[in-house]
Amino acid sequence: MQRVKLNIIKTLTLLFCALLLQGCTAGEEKKPEAGYGVYYLTQDESQISFEERPELSENSGISDYILELQKEPSDVKLKKTVGSDVMLIDYRNEDKGTILNFDDRYYDMSVEKEVLFRAAVVQTVLQDKSINFVFFEVNGEALKYANGEEVGSMSDFSFIDNAGDELSSYMKKNIRLYFADKGGSSLVQTKREIVYSSNEPLEKVVMEQLIAGPGENEGYATISPDTKLNTIAIKNGICYVSLDTALVDKPVDVTEETLLYSIVNSLTSVPGVNKVQISVNGETDRVLRSNVRLDETYSFNEEIVSSD
Repeated sequence: MQRVKLNIIKTLTLLFCALLLQGCTAGEEKKPEAGYGVYYLTQDESQISFEERPELSENSGISDYILELQKEPSDVKLKKTVGSDVMLIDYRNEDKGTILNFDDRYYDMSVEKEVLFRAAVVQTVLQDKSINFVFFEVNGEALKYANGEEVGSMSDFSFIDNAGDELSSYMKKNIRLYFADKGGSSLVQTKREIVYSSNEPLEKVVMEQLIAGPGENEGYATISPDTKLNTIAIKNGICYVSLDTALVDKPVDVTEETLLYSIVNSLTSVPGVNKVQISVNGETDRVLRSNVRLDETYSFNEEIVSSD
């Protein structure tokens, strides 16, 4: 059987804060703008697409969403998510989460289809506001990568959405984020695989993931989670990122250089970004904390990254 080869966000649960669309947090309403419904794969299995279902509402529970996931979509361009190639054996709820147990055909899916399948199922289920995370099993055992590592819980940070009206085309990407080491004076690199809307700029996704913070064994936060991203754009190889005052008003216990290069190193890992300029509410005529000038651009700093 073909084993799925992925590196997904270790999901926080942060994440999970988590699960599903970034920008949503536990306790907030997770329904799409269009209403409540089901995420289906397209017939060519290249995207997922949302279809509203009048049978579902804010009062619908996990059993309702699972039932709808196994029904045929109205749009002939879409295919049934659960039951076409992979069957759901059973499910159970545990401590604000749900565990979905699929049959062993799960591992027959291609890498590309598998990650979209997960996105469709998790996004659908998390519309139940009582569910904060989703865990997959295959024949009663935790879903694993080819290297034997468990995929783990999935939440809002596993699949990033553009928060716009179109919830259709999703992409898979491996990103690198830089969080602080235990002492707060160096950075540690972590790799995540994310699924995000094709309408969402990758640099925005990276910055929002950095603000959301590390998952288990991913290091320590460098930025307060209260920090808001105002704007971000790339021009001539420079990524201009504007954050609100929480960046400096709510400091995390790391050095100024660690804070700076957690942002710079993470963003320069995005294709096309060579340097980064940071501003606070658009202002660059100031310092980050005490010494780092914001009217300058900064490049990737390998020396501050721990080799351990």
